[in-house]
Amino acid sequence: MLGRRRHSRYLLAQPVEGHLRVREEVTIEKWSGSDVVVLASEPCACNERLTLEVPGPIGRRLHVQVAECRPAVTDEGAILHRCRLAILEAAADCAGPVASEP
Repeated sequence: MLGRRRHSRYLLAQPVEGHLRVREEVTIEKWSGSDVVVLASEPCACNERLTLEVPGPIGRRLHVQVAECRPAVTDEGAILHRCRLAILEAAADCAGPVASEP
């Protein structure tokens, strides 16, 4: 299928390493002034930086860093990951409620 591409491809001169984490629902277990403990279905790497979006009447967005992540078993027997997230800074409030996935 030659000639089908409308735009030329862009190639970097030097490869760049990066990571992408897709949005995931978590349950907030505890929230103190300096950290948040969440239950997540996927583990997080220590020192990984994330953005935590909290829904509500005034949506909040926090920049956090993973301080600790350990497996946890729920009352129903499911294995989740209990992650302690250190709050680095509060980002600007969202411009309304944080969108939720359908």
